[in-house]
Amino acid sequence: MCQKIFPNPEIEAKHREELFGVHLDCFLNWMEGHGYSRKTTRSYACQVARLGRHLKEKGVCSIGELEEEPGRKLLISYQRYWKARGCYHRNFGPRLYLRALEEAGVFRASPPKDFPLFHETGLYAAFLENQKGLSESTILRHIRFTEKFLKFLGCQKDARTIPGFGVAELDNFIKQEGIRLGRASQQLVAATLRGFVSFLYQSGKIGTDLSYFITSPRCYKLESLPRPLNWDDVGRLLQGVDLSTGSGARTCAILTLLTSYGLRSGEVARLRLEDIDWRRETIHIARQKTGRDLWLPLIPQAAEAVIRYLKRGRPSSKYREIFLLARAPWTPINNQNIGQVVRRQIHLAGLTPSSQGAHIIRHSFATHLHRKGASLKEVGDLLGHKTPQSTHVYTKTATDHLRDVALEVPEAPDEK
Repeated sequence: MCQKIFPNPEIEAKHREELFGVHLDCFLNWMEGHGYSRKTTRSYACQVARLGRHLKEKGVCSIGELEEEPGRKLLISYQRYWKARGCYHRNFGPRLYLRALEEAGVFRASPPKDFPLFHETGLYAAFLENQKGLSESTILRHIRFTEKFLKFLGCQKDARTIPGFGVAELDNFIKQEGIRLGRASQQLVAATLRGFVSFLYQSGKIGTDLSYFITSPRCYKLESLPRPLNWDDVGRLLQGVDLSTGSGARTCAILTLLTSYGLRSGEVARLRLEDIDWRRETIHIARQKTGRDLWLPLIPQAAEAVIRYLKRGRPSSKYREIFLLARAPWTPINNQNIGQVVRRQIHLAGLTPSSQGAHIIRHSFATHLHRKGASLKEVGDLLGHKTPQSTHVYTKTATDHLRDVALEVPEAPDEK
């Protein structure tokens, strides 16, 4: 592959002499495997060589030095240099180079993402996993807020002792976070902090259980009303998709699954090739939020849209997920990518709903079913709700139908 990327042997030899040249073949093979063009690969290789020369000038003699704190700081300063000048693209090549080496196991570009910043948060994370049985995503949310609280108290990295704090510090932290959050999010912060403070008391880190003094805003059940799209407007989203391109075929398949089954964005992103049983005409939905799996009939429109994408839009890949990015690297999409697809189609359709994420289609789907006569039990089962209370919110979306049964207001008699 190197001969294809560097037709001139002198240029190739120059790149191999640079600081990053020792693992150049690893990088080139990674770029080829992820679908990058030869032109892009050549451009990114030049960016990598430029970074190598810069690091040599700073006294870096081997790539292993970048795993240490001084080396990481040099990388960060280099990235900030180009970012300040609006040249974000100058960092693409080095970032992909380090990613390729990290996946190959020859370099650790950064500490593991789940590495706690503070010693106490590491203990708390183990407690939440082993004693509370919380999911990984929930634990990360707890750790994010607890680390912010410890930073607020002035803790240093990997601190094993916590500065003294009282009710005033707890109130000030919640007040600080509450400036940018709504009531529901403030309630989440308070609940997370309450759990951490209770853990500190139970483990003997603090002498008083201050969790009883942490209050949160009152939030009433069903106080917020989902604002779904009109079902005709949902149809307009699908009608506006350009099916002549691979990206359009992917968009059509994603929207069809969302509108046919009311799936969450993560459920669509995690769909794998083996989740569709073409012979039995069923589709398997992994409900990560509830832990319950669901097998549903494969609706013809959904099957047709997925087949169109597999034939015309999906590149060949080692990944088993159905939906991949529309451009290199051809890796599986995530929740954010699904949201971007929905927002783009909402914009193209000329709609201006209050919420433009993928979840608005789920709300619209549930509201449409309920208005068509489906019971709350049927809607809840299809959406994968654990309790009926989760589905009751859609009873409020039927308020428009009250106009159909409203009694006429009698006219007031004329005064004589």
